[in-house]
Amino acid sequence: MGSTLTCSEALPGDKPVSRRRRRQLAGPSASTECYLKDAAYTRTLALCLSDHCPSSLRISEREEWWEKNVAVTIMPWTEDMIPPLGYGETLLHAKADIARLGLANIPFHCPECPLEWFKDQNGRNAVGVAISTIVIPLFLSLVRLLPGRSLWYSRLEIALQKPLIGRRHRSPMVGNVGLMPTRGQSLYIAYIIISQTFLSIFPIITTSYPDSLWPDRHVMLQVGDRTGDLAMANFLAVFLFSSRNNILLWMTNWSHSTFLTLHRWISYVLIIETSLHSLILLIYYWTIRDARQQELGWIWGIVGTMALVLLWPASILPVRQKAYEFFLAFHQIFSAIGLIGTFYHIYEFYKYDWGFEIWVYIGGGIWALDRIVRLIRLFSNGIRTATVTALDAEAEYIQIDIDGIVAHGHAYLSFPTLSWRFWENHPYSVLPTFTGLPSQDAAAKGSDSDSAEKKESDSDASSVSSATTEIKPRTTILLRPMNGLTKSLARRLLAGSGKPKRITLPVLVESSYHSNPATHDLAHCSTLPLHSWWRVRSRLAWGVRNECLIRAVEPQLEELKRNPTFQLQTRVGERLSLLDILKEEIEKDGKDALGIVVCGPTGMADEVRFAVGELALKAKRAVVFVDEAFSW
Repeated sequence: MGSTLTCSEALPGDKPVSRRRRRQLAGPSASTECYLKDAAYTRTLALCLSDHCPSSLRISEREEWWEKNVAVTIMPWTEDMIPPLGYGETLLHAKADIARLGLANIPFHCPECPLEWFKDQNGRNAVGVAISTIVIPLFLSLVRLLPGRSLWYSRLEIALQKPLIGRRHRSPMVGNVGLMPTRGQSLYIAYIIISQTFLSIFPIITTSYPDSLWPDRHVMLQVGDRTGDLAMANFLAVFLFSSRNNILLWMTNWSHSTFLTLHRWISYVLIIETSLHSLILLIYYWTIRDARQQELGWIWGIVGTMALVLLWPASILPVRQKAYEFFLAFHQIFSAIGLIGTFYHIYEFYKYDWGFEIWVYIGGGIWALDRIVRLIRLFSNGIRTATVTALDAEAEYIQIDIDGIVAHGHAYLSFPTLSWRFWENHPYSVLPTFTGLPSQDAAAKGSDSDSAEKKESDSDASSVSSATTEIKPRTTILLRPMNGLTKSLARRLLAGSGKPKRITLPVLVESSYHSNPATHDLAHCSTLPLHSWWRVRSRLAWGVRNECLIRAVEPQLEELKRNPTFQLQTRVGERLSLLDILKEEIEKDGKDALGIVVCGPTGMADEVRFAVGELALKAKRAVVFVDEAFSW
């Protein structure tokens, strides 16, 4: 590794200079000529290519690599760096040397270390990280496919849904610093952090020879390269977990809110790894930074790093709460800049030789495919007309009726004529109920009695319902205006005339999505409190601030009452005793599972989550808990 070149060129002092030092000093012409003239170096490199490159690699491909890599320094490659002898001719000379001297007399250093072995190792680590982030949710969700639902699994599942620390999960932590993950989410996050920390450091290859780029790679350079490779491997999970059309929502029972939480944490790891990659290599090349700063690959690396780093402060919870539209636009633009910067950073240094650019294709491909599917969902529903009605004099609660649409899961609504930000849309999560066919009386009156109760959580939360009849499908949304789009909608409504105040607007409906596939597990339940379900014993406990909401869905409630196993409990202007309701239901005997669904304000949802976690451990039957929420 410290062997000197046989070049006649000498540096100041006429001292022999090792190959490593010669490349670190990076004399643009002298060091290049030395590499091209050094017979020992070129012939050793030719033997390494012959022994360790895949046999499927064609001679023409080896010759092409040879022209561009024999004399590579930190300077950009030029045609002056093409060796006077090609790979094949140099290999013949090397084999002639071995035949003349004998193999036993040829010195070898680390003969088992293949050319560029570290790149292959880093690539395998990156692929392993990318695949494992996807396989783990799939594997853990297979348990739900087993017949029946045992009591021990139910207790384990409920225990993992409790917050890691304290009682808050959907409500922000003290100081509004963020959201506390559940125990199950925390285990996944711990795996991501621990595995990628380990793979960034171990195993360390202290000697890798011959190496076409840096004959003596030390620990700092290896860690710098590995953090960059692992950061790019995280593109797969980061872009997939944040997409609306995440295929894992169809294949697992993990909710969209869970995937968004994991998206944030994997993004933190990606940003840290990107920062370490840039910092470590900056330190490594500090003495020659002026030369490197002229390279396009170096410049694009800085662009990509800065774009990804700036995403962090622009995405913290207070920003998402106070300026969500700014966060969303900034997030999209700088994510695109990060991908573009990463691609050109790779291309300028490696072209397409090592396949690093594949990670950029994966991330960009997922992003583009998600947008294409969104447009398909949007245009398949066409442009509809929304009738917006105030349910009270102050428009504290409003009702939106959209004819010709039946939504389930949850849907995104946008009103292109409401403001200049025509692209804005908001999600309304759906908690479906099956209330059977409408009664003849209701049908005669034109009422919409086959409905699904909906609740929009977090930013614009209130209850939502989708109503359909055999004659005319309709989606009805009940919401409480907060900020952003719904506030603009309320202002437009109050400016209207008539009693009740009513306006019509064009609306685009992007549906239907399933934010929480765990609702499918309710099919195993025979009892459903806090929710309604046809043909099983069900109990709906609903607390509202304004009685107008109950009046708005009175036809649907009457339809539910036709089910003899249905129990309705409503409260106006006062809190429900949720703990007593849960305790009463959980302590009842039953053979099948008890399903518990909560939908509403974050504080109430956290209260129910904690109570279920405590009570389910003592239950005599399995409990299925579903927090029907949509949070950013």
